[in-house]
Amino acid sequence: MKNNDCDIVKDLSIQYIEDMLSSNSREFVGNHLLNCENCKKYYNDMNSNIFNEDTKEDKKDKIEINHLKKVRNHINFLKTIIISILIIIIVFIITFSIKYYNISNVINEAYNKLEYMKNLDNYKLVQETINKNFLDNSMFTVKTTYYYKDGKYKIELGDAIRYLEDDSYNKICVYNDLKQIDYYNQDFIEEKKGNTLNVFSNIKNYKTLEKGISRLGLSLREERFNGIDCYVIRRGNNNSYRDIWIDKKQKITLRMVEEEYMKYYCETIYTFSENIVKDEDVDSSILNTEKYKDYEKKNITIHDSKYKDL
Repeated sequence: MKNNDCDIVKDLSIQYIEDMLSSNSREFVGNHLLNCENCKKYYNDMNSNIFNEDTKEDKKDKIEINHLKKVRNHINFLKTIIISILIIIIVFIITFSIKYYNISNVINEAYNKLEYMKNLDNYKLVQETINKNFLDNSMFTVKTTYYYKDGKYKIELGDAIRYLEDDSYNKICVYNDLKQIDYYNQDFIEEKKGNTLNVFSNIKNYKTLEKGISRLGLSLREERFNGIDCYVIRRGNNNSYRDIWIDKKQKITLRMVEEEYMKYYCETIYTFSENIVKDEDVDSSILNTEKYKDYEKKNITIHDSKYKDL
């Protein structure tokens, strides 16, 4: 073997290993390796080193790939968490928005109906209240009937009757159980048009005070009362709550229930009617008839500035 052949074969070893030689050159190197132990050993060592280097590179690549996979998996996990949180937030916002809209819509409609009712010139309102005290096992009921026509009122409460007029400094109180009639002359106006309907103050409070996130404390459901489909607005929970029942069609408050578990229960039922009051229902001149001739009559003057401009 010529030494220059060995030099050539050694120079071509890498190309031979990587199969980058022409067929003639590859045949020359192959034949030389069969007959030259030194070159064959050089070739084997070279091949082994290249294999080891490739193996190291493969391992390094695998480590990098595995690391990238872990990073990618971690990123995907974080993305999943973030997306889940965003979905929860969006669902909460949508749920809150729907709830807020529904409750606000009912409150606004009931409030607008109340403002309409305050401008009426003829209506009758019956308010019946049942109070139960569970602590002392007592119960009492109260019924108040309001008649209003063209600025005049008659209010019946038990055995008592009151006659008033809008923007007037006078009122008349009739006590049938005492057979007594008091004629009051006051330095303040006791009644203005629409004030009687402040018995529906809950609707006004919800309209003016329960805004924004505070309405999360209210809930809305639908139920039937006395054959009438109603919205029920609840504030509180099962142990302590206040329910307002609103006629879905007429938008009028029909019922109010307030309860504190094992302490008390209060239920008020409202019956409102338009254009059924007659002149004689609010005419105080009936007090001058024979029916009241035996009643004691008193003239009373009241000076109390705290009632002014009510």
